[in-house]
Amino acid sequence: MANFKFLNKSRIKTNEMIEDTRSYISRIYGRAGDLFTSASPFSQILSVLHELTTFVFYYIEDATLEQNILTAQHKESIYGLSRLAGHDPFRGSSASGELMIRLNTSAFDVIAGDAINILPNSALTMNGNGLKYIMKTNSDKFRIEKTNSDYIKIPIVQGSIESQTVTGTGEKFQSFNVITQGTTDHNAVTVSVNSVPWRKYDSIYDMRVGSNGFLVKTGITGGLDIYFGNGSFGEVPVSGASIEIEYLVCDGRKGNMVDSNDLSFKFNDDCFDSGGNSYDLNEILEAIITSAPVMGADSESIELTKLIAPLQSNAFVLATPDNYEAFLAQYGMFSYLDAYNTTDDGYLDDDNVIYLFMVPDVKSKISKDNDYFNLAVEEFFFTDSENNAILNVIEQSGRQMVTSEVKIVPPSAQYFRMDVKVRYFEGFDKHTIHNGIRSSISNYLLNITRRDRLPKSDIIAILEQVEGIDSVNVRFVSKAEEDARRDGYYVSKTVTVTPSTPVLEDIGNGKQRYVFFKRKVSERKVTFEQGAALPENIINLDSFGDILLEKDEVALFRGGWNDRDGLLVEDNALLGEMGALSVYFDEPAVPNTTFRKIQAKNRKSL
Repeated sequence: MANFKFLNKSRIKTNEMIEDTRSYISRIYGRAGDLFTSASPFSQILSVLHELTTFVFYYIEDATLEQNILTAQHKESIYGLSRLAGHDPFRGSSASGELMIRLNTSAFDVIAGDAINILPNSALTMNGNGLKYIMKTNSDKFRIEKTNSDYIKIPIVQGSIESQTVTGTGEKFQSFNVITQGTTDHNAVTVSVNSVPWRKYDSIYDMRVGSNGFLVKTGITGGLDIYFGNGSFGEVPVSGASIEIEYLVCDGRKGNMVDSNDLSFKFNDDCFDSGGNSYDLNEILEAIITSAPVMGADSESIELTKLIAPLQSNAFVLATPDNYEAFLAQYGMFSYLDAYNTTDDGYLDDDNVIYLFMVPDVKSKISKDNDYFNLAVEEFFFTDSENNAILNVIEQSGRQMVTSEVKIVPPSAQYFRMDVKVRYFEGFDKHTIHNGIRSSISNYLLNITRRDRLPKSDIIAILEQVEGIDSVNVRFVSKAEEDARRDGYYVSKTVTVTPSTPVLEDIGNGKQRYVFFKRKVSERKVTFEQGAALPENIINLDSFGDILLEKDEVALFRGGWNDRDGLLVEDNALLGEMGALSVYFDEPAVPNTTFRKIQAKNRKSL
């Protein structure tokens, strides 16, 4: 057996082991510099072994990391592990809306027959974004009688229908990988076997004997994976069967138009009468977009897959708050999403309710011409149509438990202003520093996801990096506190729960009675002396001056309200004036000497 006593156990890196081996050989064999060099045969063998060993350890490390979804880096590994956990990575979704049409007055003279037929999936192009949409109809064609003067509502979805055909093998558990280009709608996949539509299932165990069903999953290497049953669970397509797989290719979130000012469009396809005559839909129809397309989403990122895969319900139902968060997070339209229930508040009547608190991803609405401080306030919240679309997506998923109910919690906006006091170096322009402050704070507020607290130390830390600033201080001013100081009182709310849902209770002598639980919110005005401290939950500020938020509250830095002295807080970021963001400079400026620069640089690098 080889003797490796010359190796030092504290030097276990491959390059260290090679160095020790070379030193050992040099000591054992004389004239090492002449006979044992890097060009010597044995030295070459050592170099090759070193490289091969390095590759082996790289492989072992990579293989170990890729077995854990939290440490894996390769998309194929992450998708594969998520599939093992029961999670099907989200492929994206098409924006959907509603179109209302009817024949215009000129159509009665133009159309030769008594009706027109609109072909299925007829296309139109929205002028606002230049993307293609299709009208979704359940029948092969859509018929409008000339005698019908009422508007007809038709759903529209963004994208175009594509299909591929494969051939059945007759084997159990047949599977096919369909390579697709671009984003495909996660739910808009249909399969027909020999022209007969088959039904999509979430699990093979849902398919019974004799049921024509299939499963569709996101391909580990891309595209779609289609699976069929084994005879005991779902039918088996016979050998040679023509299997047509149809899917919707879309542009994801680009198709959303809820914020667009231009909802005009142009039909791309013609319609026909019973005689086969064709007509331009743009000339014979009155058409209005009644619901702007929403809920378009890109495919989920691998970072999101890592996060939500462990939250996947193996029963494919939306049962817990975690299940709802995992399901909705796939749409990538939230800067904050919280699903919760209130089973611990003593009030039983809403224990089957899942509450959704949602804040949109405002960053997607920012253009080069605006920032946080000039974005319209309504952009920080979902519209009613967007909320309805979210509820509709949950309902149409078919995964919501029958006994559960979903309610959207409207965010409560708490308004603040931010005062920034700056000590600056001489030679720097105040307006340039002000613009740097505004940009830095805007980026921070657009990207923050923490909801319970907003520390002013975060703002101070980022502002100290702005060129020209020596030191800085920040103060948050709460509209709620200013209102209370001006009015001389604040409103305190108390929630009490008393029996309302029937519960049996012993009342003595071996008797019982039903009691009920009721939830009541009472309000009262609380007066205080001038200068007295106010409760933190009333003014949303703690003793540090940090912003505190309740579960349903959102902090907004906006003006348009009066302070305690009745002075108007302007709805803008201002220099030397009171606004949503107010920047004040301490005078005189700090001398811009070399020593001062060194001190400032050392301080900011700590």
